[in-house]
Amino acid sequence: MIRFLSWITPALLLACSAASARADDAPPPGIDALRLEAYRAIAEAGRLRDADRAPEADRVNLYLRQAGLNRRLIRRIEWQIDDQPPAGRDLDEAEAAALADYNDALRLTRIALPEGSHRLHAELLLAPVAAGKTDPQRVSVDQSLDKTEGPTEYDLRLDTGTVSSPVLRLRRLQLDPTAARSVLGVPLDAVKRPLLADGRYRRGDDADPALATARSLARIGRLDDALIELLAIAPGVGDESRLAPEYWLSTAATMRQLGLLESAQAICDRLAAGNVAKAEVATERLHLAEARFSIGDLDGAAALLESARTALPEYRQADWRQTHGLLQLARQNAADASRTLQAANTESIDAFRYMNASVDAQRATGYTRYNLAIAMIRNGDEKRGLSWLDLIGRSASADPELLALRDKANVALGWHFLRQKQGRTALGVLGRVRSEGLSSNSALLGMGWAQLAPNGERLPRIVLGREGARVPDQLDDLPAPLRNSLTRLKVLEPELGGKVGPRSFERDDPPKNRMDGLRRALVVWKVLLDRDPRDPAVQEAWLATAYAQDQLRDVDAARRSYAMAIATLRDVEAEIGNSASFVRSGSLVKALRDSSDADDLTILSDRLHLIPDSATLPVYSAVAEQQALARLIATMTEADRELTTVTGDEARIVQERLASLKSRIAQHQVASADSLQAMALKHLDARRDTVHGYLRSALLLAARAEEQPQLDTRDGGVACGEGCR
Repeated sequence: MIRFLSWITPALLLACSAASARADDAPPPGIDALRLEAYRAIAEAGRLRDADRAPEADRVNLYLRQAGLNRRLIRRIEWQIDDQPPAGRDLDEAEAAALADYNDALRLTRIALPEGSHRLHAELLLAPVAAGKTDPQRVSVDQSLDKTEGPTEYDLRLDTGTVSSPVLRLRRLQLDPTAARSVLGVPLDAVKRPLLADGRYRRGDDADPALATARSLARIGRLDDALIELLAIAPGVGDESRLAPEYWLSTAATMRQLGLLESAQAICDRLAAGNVAKAEVATERLHLAEARFSIGDLDGAAALLESARTALPEYRQADWRQTHGLLQLARQNAADASRTLQAANTESIDAFRYMNASVDAQRATGYTRYNLAIAMIRNGDEKRGLSWLDLIGRSASADPELLALRDKANVALGWHFLRQKQGRTALGVLGRVRSEGLSSNSALLGMGWAQLAPNGERLPRIVLGREGARVPDQLDDLPAPLRNSLTRLKVLEPELGGKVGPRSFERDDPPKNRMDGLRRALVVWKVLLDRDPRDPAVQEAWLATAYAQDQLRDVDAARRSYAMAIATLRDVEAEIGNSASFVRSGSLVKALRDSSDADDLTILSDRLHLIPDSATLPVYSAVAEQQALARLIATMTEADRELTTVTGDEARIVQERLASLKSRIAQHQVASADSLQAMALKHLDARRDTVHGYLRSALLLAARAEEQPQLDTRDGGVACGEGCR
């Protein structure tokens, strides 16, 4: 689900950076192909390393999985084979959730054991089930591990059952030797083929522990490691066409998330040509279309949407219309976008999606309605679009993302009314914005100006309904209990049937007169004065505060406020200069290369004050590229180091390949760093221009205040000098 003017994943930012780079002819072309080649070389290095440490004839792989209907989180696992030293590892929350929710796997060890019988002891530490309990539960297993000729695989499976206590079991896995079916180019009916006997699997299918491990790595955010694991599976079968469709779909999804869109799309095209997994391929193409749209490749997104349309499952049709509507909107076709997005908002589809994907249903519905409002406004149907924004702005939710969307809708709506000189309505709408969050500063600034705007008239809302939907709506067919539950969860809106909802936009009590409005505005703006002075809303609040004090004839306070505003703006200007020096010196690039993924936003916020939105997307995409390439180079360096103890021509050839790839990627990294620095400096220049504008105004207004000293009147009041308004 694409979110209009919303934040995008780092992987898509990386794809955006690569696309932008090619458009500007800055870095060398072909970075996506180069990255994929590097991942393949790392996977080959891992294969040679493992063959040296644990030859296939003696190899034993031990995995951890979970089965059963009860969700249990594993905190730690410890194991010991024969008299070898005990081993163990703690599981973080993401790893434990991947095992509990998705039946993924974790590879615990890959070791060499001689043929014969071995003894395995394993013990799990489980998180308490009930809240308030502190004692974790322990489950263990002692079992014989029989090593036969050739590679042998086992999984430790935690069976949580339905009623009984959890049990830990050891299960031997066996590759099905009869799985000789070709996948690519030969029609198959579906991906989900019946599993073989317990413990048996086909290479690359859902029961393959290597694929389950790769999926687990992807779910916990280790996408690089996930792709390397996936690429390591293919050489083991000799012919890549013999891998199951599940493998290819997982590989395509991982590549997409890493920004390797061309490679992911090629996999989908091959599967589609073989008439394989139609619904799953169509869904992946929809995701690729969203990714293409996010990086500005409108033609590529349109082609993928067209190829995905007919085979998509029902609950994905609304997402298709959503993306297609945004594509029409981006192509300045607001009328068609409005019709498409209105069809995507059909309630029966939202209900169906909720029942099939409960985590994302409310978010998907909210963003669809927001995008519909934007399309309607651009299409000239302003009243209806504003009513949709108002519906979003009054929504009730505890979800942080939906709360941010609600604030965003209210700020857009409130400032629209403020520009239309509808101060009382602007007050009512902006007053719904939370006092903290990305939208709060803009809302507070607007609330202050709304105190000084004309009250305006009461504005009627459009009664929103489903009459414009272009697809059948089976809402009336839903059972009453389900319908009531979905209504309470705000997936369904009674107002959309014209039954509930205010007839006019919310209004707030206006000030009694202009003096009262100035005093009320001061109360609001003073809240902003304690906030980050780098925010333009805060900078304007400094000037607005001094202006209001001047209008209230409190000239001394106005002078002090102007002086504080000038000093604050000069400090911000100096900080921008320091940030520019930080960028020019290369310190920004070095900090990003040396940091972990979690540090990049901190660096940007602290040094560049870069708020994530569509305008700052190019800088963030360049940041994502720098960190991705730095991680890739570090991984190649580690792979090369581990091959130093491996003898033979194969290892030498792979080392030479890694060295060549490192050199080529490092060249691209340098060019990318130059591009990042240029974009960061451009952003800082724009910020400096904004500060200069406020600073010039502050200096002029402060000079005017100095030229007009206050005059004592006979009654002890304060009068304003000539020209004071």
